[in-house]
Amino acid sequence: MAEEEVDRISFLPEDIKISILSRLVLKEAVRTSVLARSWRHTWTLLACLRLGRHLDPLGDTSKDFDSRPVSSTWIQRVNHLVSSLRGPFLLFELSLLFLLDMVPSNLLQRLLHLLLQKGGVQTLDLCFCYSDAVTQPQPAPFFLNLPLPVPVPLRLHPYHSHKVKVRLPPFHSLKVLQLEGCQLLLPNKFQGFHSLTTLSLSNVIISNLHLHLLLDTSKNLTTFKFVAQDLDLAPDLSLNISLPLLTNVEFRINEMVDKICLVSTPLLEQAYISVRNFESKKLTQVTLGLLTGVSMVSSLRLDSHVLQTLSLLALPFSFSFPQLKCLAFFLNVDTLDKRTCDVFHWLLKSMPFLEELHLKLLSFSKKTEGVATLMRELLVKKQNGISCLDQSLKRVTISMYLLLKVMTGITVVKFFLLNAKVLKLMKILYSGDDDELSMIEELKKVEVASSDAKVVMFNITTKVTVNVK
Repeated sequence: MAEEEVDRISFLPEDIKISILSRLVLKEAVRTSVLARSWRHTWTLLACLRLGRHLDPLGDTSKDFDSRPVSSTWIQRVNHLVSSLRGPFLLFELSLLFLLDMVPSNLLQRLLHLLLQKGGVQTLDLCFCYSDAVTQPQPAPFFLNLPLPVPVPLRLHPYHSHKVKVRLPPFHSLKVLQLEGCQLLLPNKFQGFHSLTTLSLSNVIISNLHLHLLLDTSKNLTTFKFVAQDLDLAPDLSLNISLPLLTNVEFRINEMVDKICLVSTPLLEQAYISVRNFESKKLTQVTLGLLTGVSMVSSLRLDSHVLQTLSLLALPFSFSFPQLKCLAFFLNVDTLDKRTCDVFHWLLKSMPFLEELHLKLLSFSKKTEGVATLMRELLVKKQNGISCLDQSLKRVTISMYLLLKVMTGITVVKFFLLNAKVLKLMKILYSGDDDELSMIEELKKVEVASSDAKVVMFNITTKVTVNVK
């Protein structure tokens, strides 16, 4: 007689069942209640909940949730769902697309208090975007290399941050807080999130008083991201940051920001700085102060407008990077002139121990001949007094995916081959449509400063090693 089959699914330990369900979208997790009687209520023990746009559809699944704005009824369903779960929650993520006249702040506040009652929230991620139109196919940007047409939302506004007001309850276990597209209010007699290690405020309206209160009571912060590039309703912000455990910062700012000063951040290691309006004199001074504040980092990322912003100031600058090992930044070749090239050279001089450089070149103009001529005059020549080129720069990666004419980027490649005396590896990333043979021929003509230099070119499908000896 055949041995009876054992019902292994029903006798799985509860923690394994929960682990299995946590890897499913919510709808499928709930459906597992029909597998066996022992699974009936397991889904109510889920500790992580992700809902909203691009996440987990909820309610009417006959339509594509990504293409329809959320309503008050949807928020009510979320509240009912959270009420059905037992908690506590380790992670709660909500990403919503609103019509401009559908912003249920009161229901959202009710949801936050319900999460507080369930207890244990360690990660809270709330993202709000606004649209006054439906989606329809639109041409994709040339640099994405995507088939046409591509569904792109029309008139999507992630910066109407006054539309949703978020008043945070006292989540005592909160470790990660990420907010986008809202107005943040702290409760009366706010005591702080003493366990908070990561704070991300992206296009969030917050008063100077509340922002300083939030930072001053979060002394365990290791990561701070502050994005204000799309804010046009925020008051002018002025920040003095003193966080003894901070290791990673990101600032994306516009002229709404008055000042950001990193007063005491002894453990800071990584920084990313991006500016929106590089012609603003006020923003130029803010950028200068930011770079001074992060001068002790070992890894730094800059966007393409930072060089243009610094080109409005007189050389030399008051900051340097004595500990920097890795630099990554965008360089817009359309905006290159003698002034930005001087800033480019000075930055390299300010980084005497730079070992690794990641450079992304971009251009949006089809008239590149004049740019290429200027770059040949300003860049492709011997440079003196740049310590990192003489002693430390060993790895350079140059990406040319965003260039309309890749041969313009070869000029920058030549600069480093000509001047980096201890260079070990040069990586060139380019599109499969670019003229590979012409690039190789140009590189073979270069007088290479390092006898150990190896040049490797990568496109989408192939890898080519170029002999530049």
